[in-house]
Amino acid sequence: MILVAETILEYFAMLSIMLLILPGLFSWLLSCLSNWLASVITGRLGTNCYLLLASLGIIVHELSHLIMALLFGHHIQHFRLLQLPKNNQVGFVQHSANPRNPWQTFGNLLIGTAPIFGNGIVIYFLTLYLQPNLFNFTLNLDWQFFLWLLLTFSLLLGVGLSSADFHNASQGLWIALLLIFLAALAMKVFKNVSMSILVELLQQEMIIGATAFVLVFLFYLLVKMIISLLP
Repeated sequence: MILVAETILEYFAMLSIMLLILPGLFSWLLSCLSNWLASVITGRLGTNCYLLLASLGIIVHELSHLIMALLFGHHIQHFRLLQLPKNNQVGFVQHSANPRNPWQTFGNLLIGTAPIFGNGIVIYFLTLYLQPNLFNFTLNLDWQFFLWLLLTFSLLLGVGLSSADFHNASQGLWIALLLIFLAALAMKVFKNVSMSILVELLQQEMIIGATAFVLVFLFYLLVKMIISLLP
């Protein structure tokens, strides 16, 4: 009985790391870098320049919130995919949920973090279409590369989550933990997923997260260098 409990806890711990802890950590790090990058551009080049550069990223950011809110049955009160700064917001989605509805409550977690995945998916397909050689670590300095660079930069500028996004996401944590425990229990009972498979998936997740972080950090350094050269 003790061994069974330990195995379930091992599955629970591994799934929690894969589905909550690592995604949460990467989301926070990416958001910090993206928001710092936005503040550097805004402070040196002005808000209008920031909006011009980040418009695609902001629109995809807000669309990610909006689509996920609709999928989880939230009531959409008002939204703006892009606007001039108002109350420190360049876009927003106002939505409400029934707190007694577990599905809608759990949805808060994915609604809050949706831009990380939404912007990331768009970057992936842009890379697949414009710069597929990047997946093999080769680079072609043609017009498609510079278009990819501009669009990816915009998407990374808009990927950062706000404090309100993180707060909204936290409301669905307790249901997520319950679902993870049930998944761990099912894995133990049906023995359909081995721990080695989970470890392999975790390693792949870490590579993807680290790659995204390095990409944003390189853009941050590039912008800092360019701005430092301006008169």
